[in-house]
Parts: sequence; C-alpha cells; structure tokens
Amino acid sequence: MARIRKHYILLIIAILSVFYCKAQKDTCKVGLYINSLYDFKIEDKSFMTDFWMWIIYKNDSLHFENDIEIPNSKSVDLSHYTYEKKGDINWVTQKCKAQIIHEWSVDKFPFDKQTLQIRIEDSQYDTTQLVYVADKINSHIDTTLSSMEWCIRRFGIRNDVHIYETTYGNPVLAGKSAYAGVVVEIEMTRKNSWRLLLEMLTGAYVAFLISCLVFFISSENQDSRFGLCVGGLFAAIGNKYIVESMVSSTTSSTLMDDVHNVTLIFILIIIGIITYSLRLFESEDERKKKLSLKIDRSAFFILLVVYSAINLFLIHYCL
Repeated sequence: MARIRKHYILLIIAILSVFYCKAQKDTCKVGLYINSLYDFKIEDKSFMTDFWMWIIYKNDSLHFENDIEIPNSKSVDLSHYTYEKKGDINWVTQKCKAQIIHEWSVDKFPFDKQTLQIRIEDSQYDTTQLVYVADKINSHIDTTLSSMEWCIRRFGIRNDVHIYETTYGNPVLAGKSAYAGVVVEIEMTRKNSWRLLLEMLTGAYVAFLISCLVFFISSENQDSRFGLCVGGLFAAIGNKYIVESMVSSTTSSTLMDDVHNVTLIFILIIIGIITYSLRLFESEDERKKKLSLKIDRSAFFILLVVYSAINLFLIHYCL
C-alpha cells in the first residue's frame, strides 16, 4: 500500500514538473526613449520618429539583433546595436529611425486630437516562449522635443500581444499564433486651432457676407443682386478647393466640409429669396412691392442669425 502511494506521489510530482516547465517563459523588459517626432504627413498617412530601444533579459541563449520589428511602419532603419553583460543581466540597446503608418483623423480639424502608436514586436519567439514587459519607469519622450503645430499631452507604454490568424507553417502550433510586444502611445493636440480655423474659413465666411449684401440693393438693380450671389458662390467653391488641397479629404464628413456645404446651401437660399422678391417687386400690386421690401429686410437678419448659429454648433461639436 505504501509502495502504491509512493508511485502516486512520484506521478503527481512528474506531472507538476511538466506543467511548471511549460509555464516557464523567458521574460524581457523592453523600453523606448523618443528623441524626435517630425514629418507629420496627412496625405501620406505617416509620420517619422527617432528613438532608442533597449531590451533587458537573463537567458543568454536569446538574441535580438535581427529579431525586433515594427509592424506598423513603412520603413525602418536600425543602427548602433550594442550588447553588454551586467552581472547576470543581458542589456541590448539599439537606435531606430522609422516612418510609422498613422491614419490621421481630420473629422474635427483643426480641433483634432491624434494618438500616435509605435508598435514593437518580436519576430522570432511566440508567446509560448517569450513574454515582453514594458519598462514604464525608464521609457519617456525627450522634454526638448517641440513642434510648431502639435502639443504633446500624454506619453505611455504598455504590454501587447498580437494574435495572427496563421501559424506561418509552424508544425508545433495550430490555428493561430501570438507574438509579444509593446505599444507606445503619444497623444497630441493641435496648436493655434482657432487661428487656423479662421484662416481656413475666412473665404467661406466672406463669400456668405458678400451674398447677404444683395438685400441692401434695390430690386431694380437685378444684375448687381444676382452678380453678388454668383460671385459669393464661386468664392465659396474656390475656398473649398483650397482647403481640400491642404487637408486631405476623407470618406466621412469633416468640419471643413460641413461649413462649406452650409455656406453653399445658404447662398442658394439667398438666390431663391431674391428671385421670389424680384417677382413680387415687378408686379403691379403695391402690397406685393411692400412685401418684397419686407422680405429683403427680414431675410438678411434671419439668415445671418441662423447661419451663425449653425456654424457655432458645428464648431462646438468638435471642441
């Protein structure tokens, strides 16, 4: 009986040893120090960054000289690879210059906020062999980094695991594979948003005001009235094309699109009002002529108030 118990104990110890060995994974601490962010290209959907990266680990059999990749990059230039042994700790450092893919959200431009991501991932060891831990204490962004266009609000680094719907032919795995990594996130807001808004939309606002001036011109001057509206219409369309050349258009509607569309609609409404007013003015009925003058006076203030309210609402929604 005692011999049977001994066998059971040895079997349990063996099973636990197998599970313990499987549970043991190499752990690497990964950190980044961002030196610079530049070349923010909306139309190219990318930005450039220079940073130092380091990896700290204990397993001497691990090698990282050609095993680190940045999956969300267009191009990567790695240099200054160094390896040092500090007691029982292995310390690897490397400099990186990369063009990172970023889908710029310009729906609320120029009040847009962007979260840039830099993804670091191991290309050789999957999560059954290796685990990454973000070095949150030593990872930072250079305090001297500055931009005329952007203000950095937050910097963070976190652990990450990317699951792929393939094993890349690995006979040990089945179905999917997962690789460890870290993700750096940088939140930025645009500087001088109000000034940029006025610079972008001055043409649209001036075009609307020019069109509103027709209500102060007598219906006897038909050519002047319609000429101002047509001029305002072309000015608004021209301003729209200029803005679109500076800010890439997207499939969704942006603040710039909304303001220009509202301006064009209101100019068309003005054309419709003065056409109706002219029809009343040219009639032989004195009451209709007085109504024509009343419509002109009322339309100016009503359209101005409604147009201003809609613009304030659109801008407030983006803040």
